[in-house]
This record gives sequence, structure tokens and C-alpha cells, in this order.
Amino acid sequence: MRIKKYDIFNRFWISLLIPKMRMLCTKTHLQAGIQSRPSSCNALRTISRNSAKPPTAIFVIIYMGTLTSIATAVPRYGQKQMQIFEVVKKIHANTEEDERKLRFMYRSSGIDTRYSVVPDFCPDIGDSKLLVNDSDTTIQRKLEDRLTIYDDEAIKLAAEVVEKCLPDEIERDKITHLITVSCTGVKAPGIDIGLIQRFNLRSDICRTSVNFMGCYAAIHGLKQAYYITEKDIDAKVLLVCVELCTLHFQTDRTIDNVTSTIIFGDGAAAALIEGDNARTSGWQLADFYSEINFDGIDDMAWRISANGFLMTLTSQIPAILERTCDAVIGRALQRYNIGKDDVDLWCVHPGGKKILEAIERGADITKEQLNASYEVLRDYGNMSSPTVLFVLEKMIRNSPHRAKKKNMVGMAFGPGLTLETFYLYHV
Repeated sequence: MRIKKYDIFNRFWISLLIPKMRMLCTKTHLQAGIQSRPSSCNALRTISRNSAKPPTAIFVIIYMGTLTSIATAVPRYGQKQMQIFEVVKKIHANTEEDERKLRFMYRSSGIDTRYSVVPDFCPDIGDSKLLVNDSDTTIQRKLEDRLTIYDDEAIKLAAEVVEKCLPDEIERDKITHLITVSCTGVKAPGIDIGLIQRFNLRSDICRTSVNFMGCYAAIHGLKQAYYITEKDIDAKVLLVCVELCTLHFQTDRTIDNVTSTIIFGDGAAAALIEGDNARTSGWQLADFYSEINFDGIDDMAWRISANGFLMTLTSQIPAILERTCDAVIGRALQRYNIGKDDVDLWCVHPGGKKILEAIERGADITKEQLNASYEVLRDYGNMSSPTVLFVLEKMIRNSPHRAKKKNMVGMAFGPGLTLETFYLYHV
């Protein structure tokens, strides 16, 4: 919970030395009869226009959900980036020159290791589900074949990460909401129903499925948890993201297919967000901000075809982000009522090495500030929606060494071209 004081004479915020309560600096003031910002308050929407005398100050109670647990998981088939290259070169390199260029792209990707639910990239296993058969000729699997694997493997990985996320002291029937996120497969009944069965969650649990939004979808899921806990201080929201990107690797030699095969991997993440009644300290969901840049609407896309989901990733994406990210971040920080110097931690989705470098240049953020993002990219690649939660988990795990760090701003990018941001505050 936090308290805002609207002082119509002094027009500044006063910090309160009360646990879980604080003030945020703002230039906005609230006069009698003006509506308070809906995104920040559910306790006060309007002030009566019939007031005989304008109030000197108004305190607004704001309930915020607390991120009480977060976990990550990857499938069993892990492989070094250059070992993956040795497999993929049979598909995407027709000449020695092609192989030389492809090797350079793999080596300069900033990725050391990736994980997959299929053994196609593990030559020592000698088994293939998607790409190369025993005679080293390529396979072009149909969408149905790929989604059959998704149906079997996604629920396993989702269950593994939920098991890691849920604390022993949390009774399963106390979880009130379940949010599942995925863009690499879909069916009904889906992952949400499967998790309810496996963990004996309540049959009347409130469910939300976030499908096909892409790499920023985890932040959208956090935003839904924010809305829920803002309204219900007793809510316990379980957010689960699972993506099996490698199931949709394509054998056709296009730049989009080559790029996708270089950077994407499989993974899952889960987070538990509890209403204000649950905890007295921790990282609280403070606010969210999102923008769509229609100049990049054709530069990042995710489409369904008979042979799988097809990714479009043009070389223009880093340039677009570098050109526009600082202004978007500025508007987000204005909404959050903080300045860039107030941001202690930056939690940025590592969509790729060039994307992180573009954010550094465009937003004047140092590489050191993005260490966690680079480390996740190095160790796992881009896993779509769970990836930003991998970064968040790493930063929270290291937070005991950063006791004075209070403000965290995160961002992720996806089709649209969408830039989604969040603001976490530590109390």
C-alpha cells in the first residue's frame, strides 16, 4: 500500500516514514472536483464538486501487489551455441561462403548456450524431431506435428516452474487467480486447465490466458496481476509463462529463419503476486506504461502457416528502438513520477545483442546497468515472453547486495512495434 498526498498549495509530495506507505514526487496537483488518475487509485475517483471549501490536502490510499516469489526453468536439452551451428549449417549454409557468414553470426550473437524440448541440436544423441533426419536431409514438419510436441512438453515445463515458484507455506486452494502466457502454441483445454489439475488449484479460480502477444507478454501478465491486486488486497495471482520457440525453427533459408534459429530458445518462468494483506516488504508492482510505434509494424511479426509459426525480424528493429526508446522511457518515467536518475535497476528484455546495444545508445544506459540482461542472453538466448522474467529473477536474487536499490524499471519489445514497461518499488 502507498499513500499519496495532493497538496494544492505547496504542490509537492511528502514521504511518509510508515512501512509500505510512501509519496511520489509529481507536478500534478488535485483541486476540488478534478478526477484523480484512474491508473493509480481505486480508493478515490472524484472529489465532490459540492465542497464548500477546497481541501488543503488529500490522502489517497493505493494498494499494490507484492512480487513474493519468482522462478525459472529450462528444458533438458541444453547445447552450446557453436554446437548448434554445426547442426544448423547443414540447413542454412549451401556454400563455404554461406557457412563462413553463418559461423560469424553465431559467434557474434552474444549467446553461449540455449535450451530446447527437442534433441535436434544435440548431435551426440542422434535423434531429431524437427529438422534433420538420419540421412542428413532436412525435414519440413507441419504445424500439426510441431503443436503435438508443444501439447506434450509445454505443460511439463510449466508444471516444473510452478513447482519451483510456489512456496511450501502457500496453500494451493488460496491461489485466487491464474494467468498463463504463451505465443508458441495453443489448444483448449490449455495450459491453465492442466496446471489447475496438476496442482489441485481451485476449480473456481479466475483464469486469464495471454496468447500470441510475443516477447513483451510477461509484462502484460504482470499488469493484469497489478489490476487484480489493486482491487483485491487478498488476491494471490500465479503468473506462468512458457515458450517453446525452437519448435518453430524453419528449414527455408531466409534471413528471418536464419536469425530466429540463431537467437531463440525454450524456457518458462512463473511469479506469485500477492495482495497488500500478505506482505510487509518486497518488490511491489507500482505502475505500467506501454506504447505502439506503428513505424515498425511490419518489422516484427509472428504469423501462423501450414509449416509452423513464422517469425519476421528485420534489421531495422534496433535502429527504430534506438531512435524512439528514450522518448518512450521519458513518458513512462513521467507517469511513474520519477526521473531517470532515480532508477536504480534496469530490467530490459534481451531480444538480441544489437537490441541491447540500441537501448544503451538510445536511452543513455550503460552496459554495466544491463549486465543481467546480457547474462540471460548469454546463458539462454531469447526465450520470448519468459525472458524478461529471467532477468527480473536474476536481479531480485542479487538484490540482497543492493540494499539501497528502491526503483526498478523494466521493458520489453514485441510485435506492433510495442514497447511495454513496468515500475517496481522496493519497500
